[in-house]
Formats: sequence, structure tokens, C-alpha cells
Amino acid sequence: MRFWILLMVGISACSSEHRMEWGKVYFLPAGENNTPHIGLAGPMAGITGNRLVIAGGANFPIKMPWEGGTKAYPRQAYIYGIEDGGLRLIRQQTLETAVAYPGNCSAGGVWYVAGGENESGPVNTVMKIRQENDTLVTALMPPLPVPLTNGSLVSASGKLYFVGGENRAFVSDKIYAYSKASGWKEEYSLPYPVSHAVVVSDGKSKIYIAGGRKRNENAISTLYDAVLEADLASGKVQQIATLPEALAAGTGVWDEQGSIFLFGGDNGETFHRVEALIAGIGRIGDAEKKKELNEQKAQLQRSHPGFSKICRKYNLKKKEWTHLLPLPGHSPVTTTALTYGDRVIIPSGEIRAGVRTNQILTGKQVKTYEK
Repeated sequence: MRFWILLMVGISACSSEHRMEWGKVYFLPAGENNTPHIGLAGPMAGITGNRLVIAGGANFPIKMPWEGGTKAYPRQAYIYGIEDGGLRLIRQQTLETAVAYPGNCSAGGVWYVAGGENESGPVNTVMKIRQENDTLVTALMPPLPVPLTNGSLVSASGKLYFVGGENRAFVSDKIYAYSKASGWKEEYSLPYPVSHAVVVSDGKSKIYIAGGRKRNENAISTLYDAVLEADLASGKVQQIATLPEALAAGTGVWDEQGSIFLFGGDNGETFHRVEALIAGIGRIGDAEKKKELNEQKAQLQRSHPGFSKICRKYNLKKKEWTHLLPLPGHSPVTTTALTYGDRVIIPSGEIRAGVRTNQILTGKQVKTYEK
């Protein structure tokens, strides 16, 4: 009996936290002649029921952008069953409407897609997607107030929230909220305009916005190192933490124990060098010099080292960052991390300038105990 009492005291003195344990890497299906899929940046990605769907997105099927390649916006959708053993491709479907770089959100067994872009530029389209007998059924919802791409979509307090984003005219500093009664309305303002941020929600009353960037005319983009909290009850938006480094275009998820998981991202080192060359090319009239700078830009993009594999967790209660296991395989940006129970899925994405990956990363939030 004494031993039992001591054992119980020992357990109650421990605290538990989640860490990430990366598992098997899956791949988008190969094409004709078993040619590997070239991957998708900014895919439409969501979970409806027990199905993972990866669709739309953008890639360069013929030539890279520095070779004069044209960005394509495919309409293919890939439906995977989420099983105990992992992922299993069930079927493919061609969508009537598909976009790249939208906000994705899965809630209540339904998948929502808002904004994004196609061949014509940014769109304000909002779609509600569900699956029936492994066929995707799409219904249009009221559109966003303005076309926006590279924004984020989350669900909280029974509403959808679209955060940030950009179009040809500006970068947004707004959070738009959707309800059936009033449609989309501007509800909060951020302290700065931002696109390409990691945005997660506790599902109740808080939205968290980590990093991101803002393009600037004739200058390099601003990259942010702030973590913002939007309190939906009070309407207050404030900075609550600072990232160890400024990052944009990474992915992340909310941990039910009260932490934010962040996976990878772009620290802008190569991106800023390319932007500086583009600005220089625009200012120079000499044809030979332009050609020289264009070649320098192409070489930078060709030799891009890839994006950060570092994964971090921010504990809101302890107000501290800890490192998680790094991403396996290629480190993707411009995609959406999804959760299914304790699983995390990161589908496709961009791994270097203009280069996509066909990988689907999978992991699990594992509980550890600390005294």
C-alpha cells in the first residue's frame, strides 16, 4: 500500500507536453509512364470526414520561372483515406474550379477554401467542400469582400476568419469574419499588413498569427518575427511573443495542450537577394547590364538552398520556445499543415524557388512527461 501511494504521488507531480514524432513520407500519385508528380505550391488541402484531399495549387510543368516558364494551375484533386496504417490513395477527380494559395480550414467534418488565385489573378471565391461516396461536392459561399491570395482561414467561436493576404493593389491588415446571418465582415485590424503568415486558432476565442511578410514597392519585402494574438471576445490584437528569427510561408498547427507548433519557413535570405536584383533590373536601362543581372538572379534561384527544417513549439502558459524534431525530407513552404486527431499532415508545397515537392509528410503529436 505504501508503494502504491508513493507511485501515485510521483505521477501527479509530473506534467505532460506534446512533441512531434515524424513518420512515413507519402507521395502524390505518379503520372503517365510512372513519371513522378512535380508537386504543388499553395494546394487546396483539407480533411472532410476521414478523407484527406489535396487539389489545385500551382506549378511549373515545362520550364522553371527563371527559364521563362509559365505557372500552371491544375484542377486535379487527390482523395486519400486516412487509415490506422497511414494514407491510401482512393481516387482522383478533376474539379470545375480550383485555386492556388488559398486559406484552407477543416471544421465540423467540412472543408472550406477561401481566396487564392488562378490564371487571372487573386480571387474572392469561398467554397464549402464535402465528400459523398469519395466524390467531392462543392458549394459556393458568399465571397470575400475583396480578392485575396496568400491569406489564412481558421475557425473559432462558430465562425470562419480570413486573416491577411494580398492582391495586386495592397497587402491586407484585416481579419474578416463570416457568419450565416451577415456574411463576411471586417471584424479586426492587425498592427501591420501581412501575407504568408502561419495562422492557428484554439477553436474557441483566440487566433494566433506568427511571422509572415509584406511586399514593398521597389524595395525588399518586410519579414516579421512577431507572434500576434487576436482575442475575439475583446477585439484586442496584440503581440505576445517574438520568433527566434523572422519567418514567412511556413506551416503550423494548434496543440490542444496550449501550444503553437511551427514547422519550417523562409527566413528570406535568398528571397531578399532575388528581390534586390529584380529592383536593380527595373532601374537599369543598359541591355547588357540587365542581362547580367538577370543571369545572377537565375543562378540564385537555381542554387536556392531550400527552406528551414527547424520545428518549434511556443508554450503560451510558460511563454517559452522549445525545439522539436526537424522536418524529414524536403522542407515545404506555401502549403497548409492539417490535423486529424493527434496526426499532422503537411501536403506537397514549395521546396526551392519555383520547385515543388510531391511528398506528403506525416507525423504525430506524442505526449511526454516531465517532472
